Amino acid sequence: MLLRRQDPRSRLGFDYEVARRLPSPVLESVRAYASTDQANRGSEVTPEQGLAGEATAYVVGYRFPILTGPDQYTDSAIVRFDLLAGGNYPYSPPAVQVISRPLPWSPHVHPASGIVCIGDGWRDARGHMLFAQLVVHVMHLLNCDEPDRSVLYSGFNAAAIRYWREKLGRKPLNPDLQYPLLPLDVAFGIQNPNASFAQSPVGCAFRPAVEAEGAQDFAFAIAADAGFKPLGTGTT
Repeated sequence: MLLRRQDPRSRLGFDYEVARRLPSPVLESVRAYASTDQANRGSEVTPEQGLAGEATAYVVGYRFPILTGPDQYTDSAIVRFDLLAGGNYPYSPPAVQVISRPLPWSPHVHPASGIVCIGDGWRDARGHMLFAQLVVHVMHLLNCDEPDRSVLYSGFNAAAIRYWREKLGRKPLNPDLQYPLLPLDVAFGIQNPNASFAQSPVGCAFRPAVEAEGAQDFAFAIAADAGFKPLGTGTT
């Protein structure tokens, strides 16, 4: 699967192919739409349209215990992804927003709008991160499953960080949560299919093409600093 810069729909089609095959009992649904307007109307793309690269927005249902306050929980969250919001997909990051209520109590989720700050990982990956990996990454964030790199970080919710450090001991809310594995027969080249960039850099799942050298492939590996930079790096 190659992405030519003049044909971004090949990448969108590949994203759709991988995302619809994410196996996980805690992923309640992964629904694809042609736009956020279509998502609001509930009008999903057909499989043929998705594989043709017409899916640009997704609504994902997560089902596992999620903090909504100190010692308060909800059993699910619904998150909307707008892949084209940054204007230069896959190089610009998608917009991510929790659209269900109550909102998760997290430094990465805005307490009023539900907007999710995904950090620098997507941008640093320079087009090599798949939408399916972002789905898993958001699951890590909702599960409080990430490294702690600075006491100076506050994000959207400093109280949530203190709770995670002091009450949870910097550990995931659900330590035994099973994250989806990317399908290896589709997403070739993954170094660790169970990793999201919330935890560590991962191998390149998608090989875009370079116009200048007769559509040669980029290297599989991404830079060592392409992982998500959560607590304390100046971004939420």
